[in-house]
Amino acid sequence: MTEITGLTADANQSQNLILPDGSSAPLTLTYMDNQQGWFISLSYPGWSGCTNRRLVVNPNMLRAFRSIIPFGLALSTTDGYEPIFITDFISGRASLFLLNADDVQNYENILTQDYLLVNNP
Repeated sequence: MTEITGLTADANQSQNLILPDGSSAPLTLTYMDNQQGWFISLSYPGWSGCTNRRLVVNPNMLRAFRSIIPFGLALSTTDGYEPIFITDFISGRASLFLLNADDVQNYENILTQDYLLVNNP
């Protein structure tokens, strides 16, 4: 898991994520005042990507695409609430992380173990 650094309080910002396999994925972050939140757009070769997906606290926001893309994105905040302020990244309240394939698989293993515990008491 690698923290994505260089995020600012600019309402529109772009970064080119360098993925663990050396390829890249263009990432755009947009803050929408009227929605009080941050939204991402992301693309990757062979995947149609996601457009204006709201950033939410989640161990892997791209879990639905785990069989298509070899990475994930995690978002955490210091208080557990969604990032709703334009200053959340520069203040350190919110952090965005790039997950490699092992991170994604570890999360899947945790979900599977939890499912088995609940369904096989």
